Amino acid sequence: MNTLLVPPSSEAMNAQNAIAAVLSIVVPGLGHVYKGHVAAGLLWMFIGMPIALWIGVLLSLATAGFGLLFPLLCWAALVFDAYYEKDRRRHHSLPPVDVIFAVEQD
Repeated sequence: MNTLLVPPSSEAMNAQNAIAAVLSIVVPGLGHVYKGHVAAGLLWMFIGMPIALWIGVLLSLATAGFGLLFPLLCWAALVFDAYYEKDRRRHHSLPPVDVIFAVEQD
């Protein structure tokens, strides 16, 4: 049986989702980059989260510190989104050699 043609099991898919979530906890946006959403991940890393932190600091001045929950909520939403985001990576870009020759012989 050719293992390259077998789709990944649900355990493997859940493990990849968990890896993306952990990467987003470590660095916000890195889970998106891991799943193949490079532009969105880089935007969240370098633009989205710094703006969320800035808004959180401004809100904390007006709300006696409760505004600091805003960046934490954004961070939690990024982890949740990275976990459930569709995986865009190409796991097997070329079919196995025996499949190529089997098609040509028919």
